[in-house]
Amino acid sequence: MGTNWRDMFDERGPLARGTDPAPATADDGAALSSAEYRPWIVQRGRTQPALLLNQRRYDPRSGLLLGWQASYPYLVAADYVGERMISLDFGTRHFVIKGHGLGELLRHLQQGTVLAIQEYCAQVWPQLPEGPVVTAIKKVEPRYRETSREYDG
Repeated sequence: MGTNWRDMFDERGPLARGTDPAPATADDGAALSSAEYRPWIVQRGRTQPALLLNQRRYDPRSGLLLGWQASYPYLVAADYVGERMISLDFGTRHFVIKGHGLGELLRHLQQGTVLAIQEYCAQVWPQLPEGPVVTAIKKVEPRYRETSREYDG
């Protein structure tokens, strides 16, 4: 959205007129910086918990940011393997997050305070950061039995 109400009616938008759009804040989940890699964003200063968890990854072939949003109230389980892998079960949607130093991420997920998780991509951030890194975010598709169409975990 632009900086004033007239931007809604101008087809060119605020960037065509040379004005900057309203900047994103670090708390809104959309502010994952392209200058510095941050594996996750934690909400701060809000009175209500986050309702959606954003999971993002950069696709180097298309040059697009891809991702998923999942609703925190549907988070059934968060399984982990040390600090290297976290599995999130949202009922019919399952995600696996791989990396290192993920213990802090798990604690924030349990509290429901993570707004966004971002996978590391060497094309965007050439230097691997020293702290925690999310190396992969994968959506796991459920398997169904062919004969009875029942879920096979």
